Amino acid sequence: MNGSVFKRKLKSGTTWCYSFLAGRDESGKRINPFKSGYETKAAAATALRDAVVEYEKTHGKITKHRGILGTVTWGYILNDETKTGFSDQHSAAAALAVAVERREAAEQAPAEVDPTFTEYIRYWLKEHASRRLAPKTFQTYEDFSEYLIRHLGETRLNDLTTAQIQRVVHRLSDSGGMATEEHPNGRPLAPKTVRHISMLLYTCLAEADRLGVLKIPHPMRNRRVKLPKLPKRKPAVLDKEKLRALLDRARTTRMYPFIVMASATGCRRGELLALEWPDLNEDTGELSVSKSLEQTRAGGLRVKGTKSGEARHFVVPESALAVLADHRAEQNNDKGLFGPDYEDHSLIFCQPNGAYYSPDKEGSRVKELMRAVGLEGVSLHSLRHSFASELLSKGTPIPVVSERLGHANPNTTLSIYSHAIPADSRAAAKVWDSALADVIQASRKPAAVRSLAESCTEGTRRLGFVANKRKNVVGATGLEPVTSCV
Repeated sequence: MNGSVFKRKLKSGTTWCYSFLAGRDESGKRINPFKSGYETKAAAATALRDAVVEYEKTHGKITKHRGILGTVTWGYILNDETKTGFSDQHSAAAALAVAVERREAAEQAPAEVDPTFTEYIRYWLKEHASRRLAPKTFQTYEDFSEYLIRHLGETRLNDLTTAQIQRVVHRLSDSGGMATEEHPNGRPLAPKTVRHISMLLYTCLAEADRLGVLKIPHPMRNRRVKLPKLPKRKPAVLDKEKLRALLDRARTTRMYPFIVMASATGCRRGELLALEWPDLNEDTGELSVSKSLEQTRAGGLRVKGTKSGEARHFVVPESALAVLADHRAEQNNDKGLFGPDYEDHSLIFCQPNGAYYSPDKEGSRVKELMRAVGLEGVSLHSLRHSFASELLSKGTPIPVVSERLGHANPNTTLSIYSHAIPADSRAAAKVWDSALADVIQASRKPAAVRSLAESCTEGTRRLGFVANKRKNVVGATGLEPVTSCV
């Protein structure tokens, strides 16, 4: 969809505007949404992207395709519905208009009729889930819903059975993923993914039950559907030598200070990319983490609160502060090179022109560097795991580590990183011994006397042995046995 950002002069000053071609009305006149009042070009460009995405969500967009032999065909995209092969743009636009009308009719009130699973879950996502979920979580729900639609889509909501849902869970576990050479019917999905998809289904059906749309007993209630067990795995971490190799490889790239801070603070990817220089007290080294950068298909980039919803404050290690000082000097040089075109958001980690990084792309770049030095099975998030594991293995109290990680509850930290807590049984024995050994010593009895206590001599078969033993004890120690062990 064509759009433009431009500057307009007013009596009161200069303002930035945007406009884009949204199609044509029934008379053939162009539809050009327009908005002004933005202080910077960047703000207008961001608003333009948001407006185009929002428009295409409800109105769709026309696509143009060029074949290998140069032939041109047209098509349209309306959310997850894609169709191509139209001979001209007009035919594609007419088909898109029909699709929009059909979608609007289906979304009007599926809860008032007997909906198919597809109709209901789309309705539920739009009218209920979207109002309560964060954008990134909502996007994940949308992605997971496609797995369910693939297997349950045409089934009427009130025809769902426990056995049918159980079969779907098995199919997802066996071949729910993308087809590969090794798995032509689809690769197996991870148990964690299957459980997440199943919980989405459970929640959706529970809402249908609450709203009165589900006329049958909830087919997943009382744990009727058995889900795959989660294998217990230790978080992937980087030891000292692996971290050294990664930093040596990243030293000549813009990723170096970002990786240093990730490994030295344990902050999440989005938290690091939302950090601003005012969040860091360079004199004391104290850092305030109060926000996070999030990226979704629908909304693009946005700054939100932390995962726990609360800010946290801690001191950054001196070695990392030294790297940040060098990084700031280089960033100031970038500002001078870009001049008035520099997007100054006061970000600690940003593109050369000052713009926000994409969290997804930043994670991919770090993984590329890891693979370049032979590190497999790890990712940017592994630096967070490594940070926590190192602190706990050196005896840092769990509440302190939990606070630095931003966990809402220390039990969360313990459940993830229990493997990293040193289990020195010899040290534990010494601690107990130093505290209570004197109690044991004071209560000890001579072994010879204890061995012939009266309660130990019950039973006629042992009387001969005990009589002989008694003579030996009295002769060796001069002590008479005690009358009871109790």
